[in-house]
Amino acid sequence: MKAFIAPLMELAEFETVQKKCKKKQGIFQFAGCVNSQKTHMMYALGDGFDFKIIAVSSEMKAKQIYEEYRFLDNNVYLYPAKDLLFYQADLRGKYLLKQRMEVFQAMMEQENVTVVTSFDGFMDYLLPKEEIQKQVLYI
Repeated sequence: MKAFIAPLMELAEFETVQKKCKKKQGIFQFAGCVNSQKTHMMYALGDGFDFKIIAVSSEMKAKQIYEEYRFLDNNVYLYPAKDLLFYQADLRGKYLLKQRMEVFQAMMEQENVTVVTSFDGFMDYLLPKEEIQKQVLYI
């Protein structure tokens, strides 16, 4: 997948952003890119980090970025927000729970994981990874 990053490495602007990103401080906001370019940029800037979280404004955007990012990286997971509408909870509740559990499992078992979620999903209160690992039952 380095072939996807190589054209960006030739840009002076990308090098500047990458240096600031390596400092691991703050939030980055990019403008003037079409959606697929943003996904490409996220993938390139995440190179070298083990765990990456991409939080976007809505579930629809999260699903779109997840589908685009899946083309670039196999270790990407969609973490859906809780379904607050009761009439939809029965229809999608188990599927959403399954998706969340897949994210937890991947984070505990793999070294490189990218999680795409909405801000609602990002704001879910979760236990620290170590606490979740203590509560895992192996059957």
